[in-house]
Amino acid sequence: MLSIGDFARLVGVSVRMLRHYDSLGILTPARVDEWTGYRYYAASQVTRANRLVALRELGFGLEEVGTLLDAPSGTVRALLIRRRQELRAQVDADTRRLSHVEARLRLIEKGTTMTEYTEASLPALTLTGRQLTTAAMSAVEQEIGPLFDRVNGAIREAGVTLTGPGVATYDASSEAGMVVTVGEQVGSAEVPGLERIEVPGVERALITRLEGADLTGIQSAWQSLVQEAERRGLTLAGPGREVYVETPFDGPEATGWVVDLQQPVA
Repeated sequence: MLSIGDFARLVGVSVRMLRHYDSLGILTPARVDEWTGYRYYAASQVTRANRLVALRELGFGLEEVGTLLDAPSGTVRALLIRRRQELRAQVDADTRRLSHVEARLRLIEKGTTMTEYTEASLPALTLTGRQLTTAAMSAVEQEIGPLFDRVNGAIREAGVTLTGPGVATYDASSEAGMVVTVGEQVGSAEVPGLERIEVPGVERALITRLEGADLTGIQSAWQSLVQEAERRGLTLAGPGREVYVETPFDGPEATGWVVDLQQPVA
């Protein structure tokens, strides 16, 4: 038998809470000394205590816990799995928000100055991929990675070979919202489930390159590019392009991102 103090330490709750659970009848001691009133618990009660603590951490009230404790073990397990998935999604969302905050801080503290810009024409491209329309750029940031994953998954499943780097374009001219194109270059090959998207050539564009371990600086790079265009007396004249020259997914030798930001100008 375990004293109430030892049992409390073992299952990670306070002695006060064990007494409260006893008063509610949801976790009663295995034995109570009739002379001293001391409570003693059996080691076999640890499993029930663990389920009780898990249910409380899931947010269930004590009345609900009392019912669920006697439910089949699979019920509690399913609840914990669902909660684990929710927490992982929350952690992922918080991680993205943190990276955005850090990127904003860098914009504020360091400004948006880039060092190298070039002007050049852009070739016409035929992409195989998908398009989406969104009213919020934050939604694009959340969608573009998974969208590239789906596009490349379909290309791999079709056994098609890439002929050039991946490309994303951003067209803000539509009243319905920003039209985002995500695609790969596969020549004339057809890929089931994907569409062929023609990107017209451009006579003049302002270009800069982003290199880094991640893409948290890409918004800053775009802002700097647009500011540079203004300094040169240029106006934006079409959808911007991101050309993913290198990515961490290109193979064992790949260590980071190399992305060319290309903005048509006039």
